[in-house]
Amino acid sequence: MGGTGERRVLIVAGEASGDRHAARVVQGLRSLGPCRVRGVTGPALEGAGAERAAAMEDLAVIGFTGVLARLPRIWRTWRRLLAEAARFQPHAALLVDSPGFNFRIGPALHARGIPVFYYIAPQVWAWHRERAAQMARWVDRLAVVFPFEEPLFRAAGVTTRFVGHPLLEDLEPEVDAARFRSELGLAPGPTRLVGLLPGSRRGEFRAHAPVMIEAVRILRADRERHGGAPLAVALALAPGLEPDAATALDLERAGVRLVRGRTRALQATADCCAVASGTATLETALFGTPLVVVYRTGSLNYAIARRVVTLARIGLPNIVAGEEVAPELIQDDFTPERLARVLGGWLADPAALAARREGLARVRERLGEPGASRRTAEWLWGMTP
Repeated sequence: MGGTGERRVLIVAGEASGDRHAARVVQGLRSLGPCRVRGVTGPALEGAGAERAAAMEDLAVIGFTGVLARLPRIWRTWRRLLAEAARFQPHAALLVDSPGFNFRIGPALHARGIPVFYYIAPQVWAWHRERAAQMARWVDRLAVVFPFEEPLFRAAGVTTRFVGHPLLEDLEPEVDAARFRSELGLAPGPTRLVGLLPGSRRGEFRAHAPVMIEAVRILRADRERHGGAPLAVALALAPGLEPDAATALDLERAGVRLVRGRTRALQATADCCAVASGTATLETALFGTPLVVVYRTGSLNYAIARRVVTLARIGLPNIVAGEEVAPELIQDDFTPERLARVLGGWLADPAALAARREGLARVRERLGEPGASRRTAEWLWGMTP
């Protein structure tokens, strides 16, 4: 992308978090000079000025078996993107996360002479470590967001740079704690707040929310027997999920408030949280809020994952810290009784909560300084066509 004139970038963002992170990179590119960005986009990218050639939603899948149902759409997106590359003649392709699709489109773009810039590396340190060496054959530059990834990919022959984590750029809660508690109807005082974040996809919500709600029933019953400060519970409905997703849960009877557009306020304000494994666990950890990492998937998906995942822990805060700073309840271990036991133990022991916060501080320390999007944009801008 050296020289003068308008830069043209073909972009692929296959899920909501990638769409948000990519949008900030596009904003960084536009601050450097004239550029045109087109490809697989979501609302954040389009808001940043990227043009849609295919919809991000066509690539959004959960687990190994979810791919099968989406194959026709994925195949259509593949063909459309390659045709677009031929018409658009980009100086570079920016592939963001989504290895299921990008590991197939990337080599095809490289074979057509398009330099490939990959942002937010696939988690080869969790599974398929051989993929790092494969990337060296078709990735021209790789911008990684965890410090331990840079030596791993460099050793495999990939030109790699740790740019920092984009979450550090935009981690402000939507409203401050006082206003959020007021919105929940909580008067100033000793009321403890528990946050539930069951996931951003409908399948995750269905798998996690009922277990979380039942854990709340157990927790309330235990506190009624043994006493303690008043308890409030709020469940965050992720963007893209309609309120009807929670209709069958009977939240009112369980005493759980449903909140929309306040996920980060909940993460920052709650005394502790139960959070579905994924980016939200890292966000919660960066706010310093003690959390339990939970996840449950279909039996086939889990059986496949157990065969390929090489990590003892799956929670991002634990991986970044290099130790368990957040307990994990995965698959059969994710039960209402166990979740209630962990959360209840914390709420009854302020010292335990404080110790968890100290451990979470190490997560932020290891992620570097804010500015990942700008550094990524500058490195991409410097690529020669």
